[in-house]
Amino acid sequence: MNAPVIFPAVSTGPAVSTGPAGNTGWSATIDACHGLLAIAIGTNNLDDTFERACREADRNTAARSQYPRLTRLRRLLEDNVSLERAQHEIMRVRPAPEAFVEALMYSLRRGIDELTNADTLHRLSGLDEGQLKAVCRRVQSFNPEIATPWWSDEVAALIAKWRELHERR
Repeated sequence: MNAPVIFPAVSTGPAVSTGPAGNTGWSATIDACHGLLAIAIGTNNLDDTFERACREADRNTAARSQYPRLTRLRRLLEDNVSLERAQHEIMRVRPAPEAFVEALMYSLRRGIDELTNADTLHRLSGLDEGQLKAVCRRVQSFNPEIATPWWSDEVAALIAKWRELHERR
């Protein structure tokens, strides 16, 4: 005595949402029905659906552009990279602290001859390219009452010394 169970139709609004400009979501509804039919008939099961979703997520993740900094840090986490090497790589790319730059600027007030001083060279070698550009602008715009502004050939010598120091790294 299996009597069929009939559920009364209860409508709570449209079955398919209507988007902007009258666009209905029929394609998504049809895709969902195809998936349900494949599971019901047995041509597909939930594991295949889950695996397919995982593969699609992996493809989407791989297609995204990677941040170069994160890629470099992930490379440093590999087993064949020592802790000392990783620390050196991280510290090498870091910009110099602001106090470091200010100490360099203070020493450069004395003129181009400071490029022979070991402390000045050490501070200069710690600058990244953006900081070097800022230092070049600042030495050319020194207040004449405090220090003599640098000429373009002196700035060129500063840049050449910075490049020489960075080639040694």
